[in-house]
Amino acid sequence: MSGNFTPEQLRETVEKLFRDAGYALPELLAEIELLSEQNEKLKQELKKLRLSSTRSASAGDKMNSRLKDALRE
Repeated sequence: MSGNFTPEQLRETVEKLFRDAGYALPELLAEIELLSEQNEKLKQELKKLRLSSTRSASAGDKMNSRLKDALRE
């Protein structure tokens, strides 16, 4: 199994395994859903932090160029 499954694909695969085995474990499906939600939250947080990091880095560059310009004069 590779790590490129969507939550829907995982759910379908687990449900197929349940049918093939003849029993189900609903807690596993709930755990997949929980992990999927956590993953989405972490992706959004990472995106926000990267954007914030980019903004603060560009602001620092502007300040450095202003300081350099002032020192040149």
